[in-house]
Amino acid sequence: MIYREVISLSSVPKKERDLPWSRAMNVYFLGCLEYYLYGQNIHRALKRHPWLEAHLQPVFAHHTFISFSMYLLGFVWFVSTLRKGYYRFQMGQFAWTHMALALVVMQSQFMIENIFEGIFWFFLPIALVIVNDIFAYVFGFFFGRHQLIELSPKKTWEGYIGGGLTTMVFGFVFTALLSDWKFMVCAPPNLHMTVFSDVQCDVNPVFVPRDYRVPSAVTAILSTVLHKTITTVTIRPVQFHSLAISAFASLIAPFGGFFASGVKRAFNIKDFGNSIPGHGGVTDRFDCQFIMAAFSHTYFTSFIKLSTVTVGAVFSSFLVLNPEKQIELYHSIQEYLQTSGSVASIVSPIS
Repeated sequence: MIYREVISLSSVPKKERDLPWSRAMNVYFLGCLEYYLYGQNIHRALKRHPWLEAHLQPVFAHHTFISFSMYLLGFVWFVSTLRKGYYRFQMGQFAWTHMALALVVMQSQFMIENIFEGIFWFFLPIALVIVNDIFAYVFGFFFGRHQLIELSPKKTWEGYIGGGLTTMVFGFVFTALLSDWKFMVCAPPNLHMTVFSDVQCDVNPVFVPRDYRVPSAVTAILSTVLHKTITTVTIRPVQFHSLAISAFASLIAPFGGFFASGVKRAFNIKDFGNSIPGHGGVTDRFDCQFIMAAFSHTYFTSFIKLSTVTVGAVFSSFLVLNPEKQIELYHSIQEYLQTSGSVASIVSPIS
């Protein structure tokens, strides 16, 4: 829906009537990118179903090549439809389509990736952007005096700073509340997981509370103010990470909204659509969420994600081997397990 709203901005019905394949190509290139991105997610989900994965292994093994071949077909299709007198318009449409794919579809993929890492990494960034938007408006309404950016005349420095500080506090506290809920912190075991599912997993160490020593100077101040000696505090490491994510939601994510405002001004429109009465289009509500999801995923994979080898990943590699190598690997694993005493002696059915 967001892709459709963005694509429609460059639509010129009079010219498109003379170019009947114009809209079809927009849909086709969307399908190519969806197949490339979400095909990887499907493969990941099917790793929990070895039998089905084994039958689809040739498709998954050549997923990138198939995706690129599909794109090349679209490229040849586009070039073959170029018509004299419409070159400039068609090239502009081609460029706009690719920009929409990059800014909307590819960034939305990060939201899906975050879900597969745990609902926490999907829900927290969304909540931070919403809270920041709300309190930036509140502080701007009551205390706003100085304009922040020309693109959005109603945005003020007071709202920007007040909303940012509030978001930092909210993120630190809200993270602690979510961290005890395994539905949030565990990677979904399957696509049927609900809030009522009994989810069990080895929790990432960042969600485990730790004791931190309070600096002596701070202890002295607290002792004077609270008349109580505090030498240690119990905090989850993920709460410190939430401060970094909250800072991004406060300082950088709003510029996604400013960028969207710039696009609307460039096309002289008030909203991207009217699918949400009183709020415009879906794009108007998600203008900050895409860049937020991209940052959250990048931050998670860079500083938090544990490097682990799963049974599903090993089995996928096993399926790529030829039968002789598979049997060789089988015997090697069997010999190692017997030598280490992990399993009792097994008579191999494979010769």
